[in-house]
Amino acid sequence: MYISQNEQLNIYDGTLWRRTKKLKSKRSEIPQLKNPGTNLPSHTDQEKAEIIADHLESQFTPNDFGDPNTERTVEKSIREFKNEIRTSKFKKVPPSEIICFLKHIKIKNAPGIDSITNKMLKNLPLKIILKLTEIFNHMLKIRHFPNCWKTARVQPILKPRKDPTHPVSYRPISLLPTLSKLGEKFILNRYLTHATKLRLPIPQQFGLTPQLSTTHQLLRVVEFINEGKNSNLATAAIFLDIAKAFDKVWIEGLIHKLIAYKFPQYIIEIIQSYLKNRHFTFLVKNSDSTPRKLQAGVPQGVILVPIIFVLYMNDIPQVRNIMISLYADDTFMSSVSRPQIEFKCLAITKWFQTF
Repeated sequence: MYISQNEQLNIYDGTLWRRTKKLKSKRSEIPQLKNPGTNLPSHTDQEKAEIIADHLESQFTPNDFGDPNTERTVEKSIREFKNEIRTSKFKKVPPSEIICFLKHIKIKNAPGIDSITNKMLKNLPLKIILKLTEIFNHMLKIRHFPNCWKTARVQPILKPRKDPTHPVSYRPISLLPTLSKLGEKFILNRYLTHATKLRLPIPQQFGLTPQLSTTHQLLRVVEFINEGKNSNLATAAIFLDIAKAFDKVWIEGLIHKLIAYKFPQYIIEIIQSYLKNRHFTFLVKNSDSTPRKLQAGVPQGVILVPIIFVLYMNDIPQVRNIMISLYADDTFMSSVSRPQIEFKCLAITKWFQTF
């Protein structure tokens, strides 16, 4: 007997919610875009893809924070790290680790530019899984992340209440090769092992931290403000949000921080290889833009990068009598000691200039 898809929907397994969301979503085509350079409209999908790719490429550039001393410190740190005696130690990937990961991946996730789907990976025979094990172990051994896994296919989503004729109105969604995500998982597992030993991140960071959420951080902030109010003290607060935080990450600065925290050599080198020489193409319907190189920033929509970004924020200055609350790149600073606020915030402000 035939059962329609609607009759199979229920409120317990999420099928009803997913169907409702799909029916309510408005999928509209990208209209003619205004080219910021020529001010001429684009007509074809290829032209639209190139215009939005131009805009994104201009975003993935490093900030000029104008601090030569910091640049020299980072360059010296990386240069000395490269001159260290190379060790051969690394934690191998067993086949069971791959099998465990494949059991939990979602079949419906969109594939990357190589069109390899999660469903394909789930149905791999043991012989291929053993071959993949060899590939990933060689990746960790030689500390090289394959270049063919470092090109993201970016798709657009129109931001709410934005003009669809402007390229800045679209939020980029990156689709990475499935095997790239698999490699990231193994790097992340090894990174977290050592981050836990080093007690990273700092207790003030609640973003991407197990068993902590925005709600927990908000409760902490509200409690601090109420304590000042109950003591008849004036509370001053500063809220900071880094513009294009993930897009503007200084990669050399991030590697310097990994070195400073004394992560194992192979973890630093594989993360450096993962972040360097990345590219993206922008997809409009079936038309891809020409590949563009990322001069700065880290890829979004992946499991490894947000955790590493938390480390990037980890050395924020700790100042007495100033409460700091972090959730990824969102920062809240507060103090009930009014005469000292301006002086003590200078150290934190200077630190933010390195972004």
